[in-house]
Amino acid sequence: MKIWLGILAAYVILALGSAILTPGPVLLQDGMENLAPGGAAILGTDPLGRSVLELVVRGARLALLVGILGGGLAVLLGTLFGLAAGWWRGPVDSAALWFSGAVAAIPGILLVLTLGFMLGGGLAALLLGIGMASWVGVFRLVRAEVRRMRNESHVLAARALGAGSVHILHRHLLPRVLPLVLVQFTLHFVFAVKAEVLLSFLGVGVSGAASWGGMIADSWAFNDLGHGRWWRLTAATLAMAGLVLAVQRVADDLRDRLETERRALG
Repeated sequence: MKIWLGILAAYVILALGSAILTPGPVLLQDGMENLAPGGAAILGTDPLGRSVLELVVRGARLALLVGILGGGLAVLLGTLFGLAAGWWRGPVDSAALWFSGAVAAIPGILLVLTLGFMLGGGLAALLLGIGMASWVGVFRLVRAEVRRMRNESHVLAARALGAGSVHILHRHLLPRVLPLVLVQFTLHFVFAVKAEVLLSFLGVGVSGAASWGGMIADSWAFNDLGHGRWWRLTAATLAMAGLVLAVQRVADDLRDRLETERRALG
């Protein structure tokens, strides 16, 4: 797990370093167009003379931002709805189940695309679309856990002592579901990154921001592979694959540790 955490740390350091050291747009360099990887440009340049390395790093900045905020919004919505539905049940549970079923009936990427078009694109629309499209899985897991734990002895004791619902949810139930929520966040982070890349490829991502999806789309538009210019497409693809793989491996390890702890307690 340390290796994959190290890879994630490298992505974060490069993204933050890029945001601090080069906050402006990627520079266009006359006479540097379509250079192959080498001493003048480590990962080569694109047809506009922009450094592919710099584009990849800036794409990582956007991917991390969307992954954290978009995945975090989905997990937040799912956790709040799941806590409420699992605890209060009745009309609250029925309404939450109906709403979650309606959302789950629409393919996630299609819902993200629809909301993106409706809201005119941009970062806020992208994050809202990702959050609204992917909270259902977290909701179902948290709801099931709360329904299972609501009749445990420590919860019943808190209710007997006069503790209110909000206090019980905050002090007794939420800490118990947090490990599960953390694993879900890593999985939704991956979904958010993939959604951002796809939307940018389709031209409805974050306008004006360097993106791996935008790099892939530009590579297709300029027929890079047809002209033997493989480096831009390869760099964007490998950068996305490395981030997604690292997060997935960390999620797998967290899930295994959670299952081990549950078996030990059970």
